[in-house]
Amino acid sequence: MRRPKIARRYAKAFFDFSEELNKTEDIMNDIHLIDSVFSENRELKTVICSPVVRVDKKTAIMSEIFKTKINEITLRYLTLILKKGREYHIDLICQEYEKLYKESKNIVTLYIESAKPLERQPVEFIRQKIKSYLEKEIEIVECINPRLIGGIQLHFNDYLLDASIQGAVDKLRKRLVDKSYEINF
Repeated sequence: MRRPKIARRYAKAFFDFSEELNKTEDIMNDIHLIDSVFSENRELKTVICSPVVRVDKKTAIMSEIFKTKINEITLRYLTLILKKGREYHIDLICQEYEKLYKESKNIVTLYIESAKPLERQPVEFIRQKIKSYLEKEIEIVECINPRLIGGIQLHFNDYLLDASIQGAVDKLRKRLVDKSYEINF
């Protein structure tokens, strides 16, 4: 089975369970903590994903790290993942859980890329426009990309709105290179 499919199934099962217990908010905080710990500590991820290390050692490590920081339910879920041999998928399971959480709360993440940091007023204007278009809550993530030269790019769901100078240059380059106007003999 493919990695994203496995992660989606495990995340969906855990999300459904957390909804039944009315603990989606608490577990979402736990998921953020787990994801950040694994992304910041490559050595931990290497040890947990290693086939040489026994499951009981992995469980003890995870318990020691997270025992006082996360809910008992989340810790038991991590133990289940380890027992099933799915520790390699923990990062994707966290991402999929977050997607499910945002879907349930009607939240869309809007990525704004710009060459320089934007002021609050244009960002708020963009948020309101996208919010009225999608009729959902908007979470904004701003990224600085000097390669854009100027302008902005907006990414949300599967959409890309490119209003950057680099995008305009790329479109112009493509039109100039296109040789569909030449007559082929």
